[in-house]
Amino acid sequence: MSWVAGVILLALAEYLVLAALVGRARTKYAVAAPAVTGHPMFERHFRVHQNTLEQLIVFVPAAWLFGEYLSPSWAAILGVLFLVARILYAAGYLRAPERRGPGAGLTFLTQSILVLGALYGVARSLLS
Repeated sequence: MSWVAGVILLALAEYLVLAALVGRARTKYAVAAPAVTGHPMFERHFRVHQNTLEQLIVFVPAAWLFGEYLSPSWAAILGVLFLVARILYAAGYLRAPERRGPGAGLTFLTQSILVLGALYGVARSLLS
């Protein structure tokens, strides 16, 4: 489970990097707090950060439960795919919002596998 914990921590670090990028964009594009709209590039940074938070709500418990009840190795591997997916999402969205698709799709795929695998693992444990 150490690998799973490590990947979850990397996902949280990735989120903090995105937060720093929002702060930098806020300054660069002169969007004063508490505003969350303004320059389109600031809004893209803000949405990438917020969407990543939304995805972490599913990812963190799903990765932990998948690792605990099914396979820590596969949970860690899927976690790395999640990290890559979020990078692809951010890079695509920042270039042009319509280019976020591959990252969003890979995020959904990894989360779906983690959630379904965790459900299977927990059910198997309960029925044993």
